[in-house]
Amino acid sequence: MKLTNGQVVNLIFDLETDGLLQDFTKIHCLCIHDLDADKSYTFNDQGNQEPIVRGIEMLADADSIIGHNVIHFDIPIIKRIYPWFTSKYVVDTLLCSRLYHPNILDIDKNRRWKLMPINLWGRHSLESYGYRLGVYKGSFGKDTDWKQWSQEMEDYCQQDIIVTTKLWNHFETKFLRS
Repeated sequence: MKLTNGQVVNLIFDLETDGLLQDFTKIHCLCIHDLDADKSYTFNDQGNQEPIVRGIEMLADADSIIGHNVIHFDIPIIKRIYPWFTSKYVVDTLLCSRLYHPNILDIDKNRRWKLMPINLWGRHSLESYGYRLGVYKGSFGKDTDWKQWSQEMEDYCQQDIIVTTKLWNHFETKFLRS
């Protein structure tokens, strides 16, 4: 499936599953944001969106895919369910964070974030970055067992791509334009 008329396609993505890498059985939903078209897509197998496999095809066709902890979680999940999946270029914002901000705790102490809980200081998590960037991730993940799809879960996944997009914009200016 060709996404655009020969243009470069860069996609931010996130997915939600029913468990961690070692014990998951299914992907509940997949959210994708096309950076170049500034358009977001949601996929699930509930019958109210395009099926997840269509989103996986979009990711496979993209020139680059970007996400938080995608190298150690999302991509291995995808490959286990869709072994044919390959990607051209992957950017993991968790790795960008660890490389660019190895002293993140010192940064947090100097900034003294008023709204960020102190237990998130020094962490490279997407939740921590939500506070740092002023785009709160939401609390759904703390209130669920992840066993069943829900609209709230899908909304949480959509919010994750908003935070990840803002985080990528932060790193893109640091890495590519400096």
